[in-house]
Amino acid sequence: MMRSLSVLVAILLIAPAALAGPWLDPGDSGLRHDIQVLADAGVITGPVSTWPLATGDLLAALDADPVALDPAARVALSRLRDRLEAEAVIGRVRFNAHASAAQHPRDIRSFEDGPRESGEIGAGIEWTGERFATRVQGQWVDDPDDNKDFRLDGSYLGVALGNWMLAASTSDRYWGPGWQSSMILSNNARPIPAFTLERNSTTPFKTKWLSWLGHWDLAVMWGFLDDDRTVPSSRVFGGRFNFRPLKSLEIGITGLGLWCGSGNDCGLDELGDMVTGAGSSDEYDRLGGYDVRWSSAMFGTPFALYTHLIGEDFGDGSSRLLFPSKVLGQFGAETWGHLDGLGSYRIYLEWADTECDFSLYRNVTGDGGGGQPGCAYRNSKYRSGQTYRGRSFAHSTDQDSSVYTIGTVLNDLDDNSWLATLAFGNLNRRGANRSTV
Repeated sequence: MMRSLSVLVAILLIAPAALAGPWLDPGDSGLRHDIQVLADAGVITGPVSTWPLATGDLLAALDADPVALDPAARVALSRLRDRLEAEAVIGRVRFNAHASAAQHPRDIRSFEDGPRESGEIGAGIEWTGERFATRVQGQWVDDPDDNKDFRLDGSYLGVALGNWMLAASTSDRYWGPGWQSSMILSNNARPIPAFTLERNSTTPFKTKWLSWLGHWDLAVMWGFLDDDRTVPSSRVFGGRFNFRPLKSLEIGITGLGLWCGSGNDCGLDELGDMVTGAGSSDEYDRLGGYDVRWSSAMFGTPFALYTHLIGEDFGDGSSRLLFPSKVLGQFGAETWGHLDGLGSYRIYLEWADTECDFSLYRNVTGDGGGGQPGCAYRNSKYRSGQTYRGRSFAHSTDQDSSVYTIGTVLNDLDDNSWLATLAFGNLNRRGANRSTV
């Protein structure tokens, strides 16, 4: 990976993605902007930072009265209604096709989907029934980094079990409030084949002891990594619980770890030790932490602040599951609105530092010691770390990076989405030696 990132500028005109079914995949920043506008307006009541995003809460929001909304929320509701009424239809078979080309495919991806290779052409078929849903999608790519010319990325087979969807999938996933990337699970790498379980609708608990959590969501994945690693055929197990106790507040708790693999025990006891933190820090590669997003308004202008703190390891003894250590951090601020004659916009400023116990964290905690380069997203056993087919599936800049990003999303009056991003900072700034295979 290159050692420094000086300036990256990208301006794109994006057509809305054509995939829906029981959930919305990450990758469409214009759609995400609309959904976040509606969530901040209280039209969408559930959490919206766990992608794929189930369509249950979104469909319920379509009944909102547009007259009571501000201009940004009103046009967002109209676009979301058009999207879901056309695509989230029970019993209809839908076909899709796409093609992309890039002279310089992006090595570092944001939430926005984009070409992973210099050329790609794909097609698929999708069907959603009352209980079952499936999508079979294939892509042929030119000169792939992982030497896989044909892929089934974006495919799934799911079954609804009450308010839950159990699926086998190769879908992109994105957990967290950040726009440039997620600190723990992003769509930077190709999607990890996984069994997944997640809620279809984020209805609150009925008991008075838990009803204060408000609408809540839970996503669990059991994924299968590639063979070309220091520990071939490792497994990844992760879960995310997020909730909205207030319209203005969303909180997420996320954990993810590597275990199993060639030559290692892969039983349920080992999985339990990895999840609970009973095993040693070197036996499994565990990450965990918290994210918070809070929105408000000042002088009539809406804004939101968010942070995502992830520990490469957990504390000792009884604190294992509560206080992650070797902390990485992401911080952001955003504002949004509507400009007559132009459209709905969002502007965000984001900073992420992926060095364990980064400088700001040490200053806040009063620890005068230095950070820990080379420790993030991997350990002495799982040296390939949080990667899949050569790319980080955690933060897109991988370890020991400090990157500032300013970006904007504009959904114009013709329903086109325009994106502009400026990023600068350093990648692998300590030059720490690490294994990536």
